[in-house]
Amino acid sequence: MSKTIITQFLSQHGMYYGDLNFEAECQKFIEEMDKGLSTEGSSLAMIPTYLSVKNEIQMNKPAVVIDAGGTNFRVGLVSFDDNMKASVSDFSKTQMPGIARELSKQEFFGALVDHTKEVAEKSTDIGFCFSYPTEINKDKDGVLLYWTKEVKAPEVVGEKIGANLVAGLKEVDGKDRTVAILNDTVATLLGGKGITSHRVFDGYIGFIFGTGTNLCYIENVDAITKINDAEDQTMIINTESGGYNKLPRGIMDAKLDETSNNPGEYQLEKMVSGRYLGPLVQEVLKGAASEGIFSAECNKALLQLEGLELIDVSFFMADPHNQENVLVKCNAEEADTTLMYELIDAMIERAAKICAIKLSACILKTNTGRDMARPVAIVGEGTTFYKLKGYKEKLDYYMKAYLVKEHGHYYEFIKGEDLNLIGTAIAALS
Repeated sequence: MSKTIITQFLSQHGMYYGDLNFEAECQKFIEEMDKGLSTEGSSLAMIPTYLSVKNEIQMNKPAVVIDAGGTNFRVGLVSFDDNMKASVSDFSKTQMPGIARELSKQEFFGALVDHTKEVAEKSTDIGFCFSYPTEINKDKDGVLLYWTKEVKAPEVVGEKIGANLVAGLKEVDGKDRTVAILNDTVATLLGGKGITSHRVFDGYIGFIFGTGTNLCYIENVDAITKINDAEDQTMIINTESGGYNKLPRGIMDAKLDETSNNPGEYQLEKMVSGRYLGPLVQEVLKGAASEGIFSAECNKALLQLEGLELIDVSFFMADPHNQENVLVKCNAEEADTTLMYELIDAMIERAAKICAIKLSACILKTNTGRDMARPVAIVGEGTTFYKLKGYKEKLDYYMKAYLVKEHGHYYEFIKGEDLNLIGTAIAALS
């Protein structure tokens, strides 16, 4: 009975995972990928990286590695021995500039220089994992297209990230440096390739599911018609999949979007990623409470709920009777706990199904992984990917049911330590 109630409520509000047609949504995603690779225009940026998985790297030489993520800003050194074993040292971590308050261009790059200059004394090769939509050019610098993840530094939009950082460091010590800008998803793919050099895979996908969500894959250059200056036959493409806007959205999706810093943009990310899934669950719970789905006391408590984050949701799913949890405190009866658990589980399944759609679309588009002994390596990173209860199992279920059983494509999830750092160093030392 409770499952029927939840299913009907979510379906009526356009939020039910069962109403998503997997085949149709995969084909829509592929069509948008094709448009993004051309000059036609697409909600998928399909950014060429000018990076390949075939480049050789310099061994026994340190590279400065910078990781600007959704929450943290990390700096350190990475080098590789003759067996491609990575050595990581001199690492420090601080908050990502522009999260706490709005920064000017000068303040933003000044913060980057301040956090980087000490380590930058030890190498002139810099890999910068910059996890925001950035147009990469042939010299591997990048121009910020727009901010995501609620970073506030509007004057930086349109600026070359690498050139500004290198210029700031040169003012400090007068040294010339080279820098390679890449997305965290691309760094994860390269890192996965680095730790699996002994294996034979038919392709690689970098998949991020943490604060934000994104994926990249390896494309034949002939298919990238919007550029004509590629030097290799294949290239890693950063899809910027969080920007995809062809999925059917529900009422709660629209409400959350309206209150974000960038209404109308990054629609897929707001439907599934760690930054938004907590607030989205809050919208769904409030919507259910407003329709009297829970007990009277629980409905009242949920309607007053504010500031719900994914960590609260994750803890509830791991231990739905822990009285310290903000959601448990809203429940007055055991039936409330069951209804709330099933509703949140359905939202996690929706996120998993959407991510399975975009991963499957990449493999179908490239026609890779046809041989079970040479699958596509999906290199996964992100706290949400590994720690949100039920998510990875649900993702795997949809991909096996659709991609493997219906279409005969095979894949394998790859996990490793510090993959984005290793991949960023590979880009710097290529």
